[in-house]
Amino acid sequence: MSDKRKRLVEGFDPEYNPLSKTMKMTLVLDRTALEEITRTRAEPIKDPEQMLEQVLELLDRSIHLNTPRGMRAGPHGKKW
Repeated sequence: MSDKRKRLVEGFDPEYNPLSKTMKMTLVLDRTALEEITRTRAEPIKDPEQMLEQVLELLDRSIHLNTPRGMRAGPHGKKW
């Protein structure tokens, strides 16, 4: 990685299943990441299951926000 800054989230052991077209991996979140995730929710996070749910919600939102749309200009014109 050429960027010297420390990542908040690290991913390890990726496993791609070509049959189901799914990927499984281990994510490791440091203390700063957990604190930042806690701040994205109005109610306090009380257990690991709630933290997992919030991480998945944020990942889902991030994917949708970064998916190219027809209205956005991209490297291949109006539609990517």
